[in-house]
Amino acid sequence: MTREIEDLIRTAQERQADRALPADRIRAALPRRAAQARRRRRYGMAGAAVAAVSVAAAVTVPVVLLRGPGPAGTAPTAAGAATAPSGAEPTVAALPQTYPLGYRPAWAPPGFGERIRFADSSQPGDPFGPTVQRVWKKQVGPGDPWNGAGITLYVRTEVPDPAQAMDTSGQRVDINGVRGYYSAGGDAKSYVDWSPNGHTVLMLAAGHFDISKADLLRMARSVRPDPTVATIPVNLRWLPEGWTTTAATISGQGPTTWRAEVSAVRREVPTGAATPGKDKRGVPPVEGGTVETGSLSVVVGAVTDAPAGGKQLTVGGHPARQPVRTDAPGRDLIYLVVDLGQGRLMTLVGEGAGLTVDDLVKVAEQAEVNPPGKGWIGN
Repeated sequence: MTREIEDLIRTAQERQADRALPADRIRAALPRRAAQARRRRRYGMAGAAVAAVSVAAAVTVPVVLLRGPGPAGTAPTAAGAATAPSGAEPTVAALPQTYPLGYRPAWAPPGFGERIRFADSSQPGDPFGPTVQRVWKKQVGPGDPWNGAGITLYVRTEVPDPAQAMDTSGQRVDINGVRGYYSAGGDAKSYVDWSPNGHTVLMLAAGHFDISKADLLRMARSVRPDPTVATIPVNLRWLPEGWTTTAATISGQGPTTWRAEVSAVRREVPTGAATPGKDKRGVPPVEGGTVETGSLSVVVGAVTDAPAGGKQLTVGGHPARQPVRTDAPGRDLIYLVVDLGQGRLMTLVGEGAGLTVDDLVKVAEQAEVNPPGKGWIGN
């Protein structure tokens, strides 16, 4: 609560380093994904400086359509099938509302359950394509789920050249008849990656967890195809022109404590501006790609990292507030916190590309929230 801003920034950077993929094989994709991670961390730093507002967590939220019920005789449509309300521009969804999980391990160390699912989209020039992360942890809190020990399965099934996407500097190992590469580093980090077919790269990585080589390989060798399709609980049915959804995270300690986050950005083709070829964070685009000039995070959960207080509003018939930060890292951020009722808050945090509070209000009013499939959380 009393740490200096520099300490908060340093802590955020260290936490992000813990989440980073090991080795150098992701250099080509690091700028975009590091920018996404820094953005999530920057949004979340307020949580280290102010007390989170907590509400009852063990409540299952039914379909919530913030703008109110539809015409008489109609019911809210399911997430992923909704159409934009009349007069609203539809969301440009680079990230589909549903996505295949691809693969899953049949064994994990005792006490570890699947508690995080993450999916992102890709842009032209990305050598990996879309990525799914499935994370096994012993526990996660109601806020940012990424801290602490975990084992992550990275699934990429649209890789143009798997040989170029793997780190082959590690120890050669056999993963169900195909060659894999095992590496271990400091800080209780180890990983193994392999390619089960001509377009898929899998990696199993342990962080902050001193797992034995034998157990990591046992878990890797238990990985099998998984036909399950996941649904993102938060459907952003409207975004400002030029914005697009790019990533989503679902987490929870158990079926009734889920949290969901959806990220969106505005991308533009680089021009001869003051910082040509880079976005406002100094991150260059991948070859043939674009730069991000604006970003938005929408989180539905039992707590908020937004500062306390702020102007009182009503959004879609729900009580809301507009907090403001005056510290250097946060003064460019626009916040909106909406009380959905039944123990859930929606927190929107945006910056850049001319984004306004009115834009956040409209995003929230058109949003649709559905509980995620519960059977996987903690199993």
